[in-house]
Amino acid sequence: MQKKPSVSVIIPTISEQSVFKMVKDIRSQLGKETEIIIVDKSDDSYYRKLIKTGATVIRQKDSGIENAIMTGLRSAHGTLLASIDADGTHELEGIKRGIAMIGKKNADMILGNRMAGLSEGSMNFYLQTGNNILTDLFNIAYGTHIHDVLTGLFVMKRSAFQDIKEVQPYRAGIAFFVVELAKKGYKIDEIPIKYYPRKEGVSKIAKSKFAYGIGVASHILFK
Repeated sequence: MQKKPSVSVIIPTISEQSVFKMVKDIRSQLGKETEIIIVDKSDDSYYRKLIKTGATVIRQKDSGIENAIMTGLRSAHGTLLASIDADGTHELEGIKRGIAMIGKKNADMILGNRMAGLSEGSMNFYLQTGNNILTDLFNIAYGTHIHDVLTGLFVMKRSAFQDIKEVQPYRAGIAFFVVELAKKGYKIDEIPIKYYPRKEGVSKIAKSKFAYGIGVASHILFK
């Protein structure tokens, strides 16, 4: 019988070139036995390149990063479940430190706090302000003290995920998972991570960041 992996890492992507190096670095940092699941919504040529990485690749049939991550999590086998954006902006070592901190902080979910390690040019003032406002709303609503509810990196216990795996994702990025766990009383903590400028391409999360932010705020306050 094949031994189940202790860690599964989900990477949602749409034609991000950074993902290829990311797969190699994850194996280097976390071990070759780490389960890597890429949920892809790209063209066939990019998909064929992903297959060659040796990671499990799932074609996303719906839309939205929340659905992509949920699809990957539902297919994962690890005791601990992690996710990271595919654009290379988040410090990859944050996953390793998040895994270590799950036990030390007795937390059910560890978020990577980008606001503690913003590199020059990584996030403009407009986005920082929006992120801070949404995070403050979340803290007020759920009595928490986190700093980055919209991060693209997290580590979660499987036991916590099992309690939300049937919830239909709504458009709020990682905040969807954070809100749903907070509603059920799970402990959420964070670690500081470095956040780098995007090397290529543009963010695909929303055409209007303002409209997206309003939507996230409504989910935080009224879900």
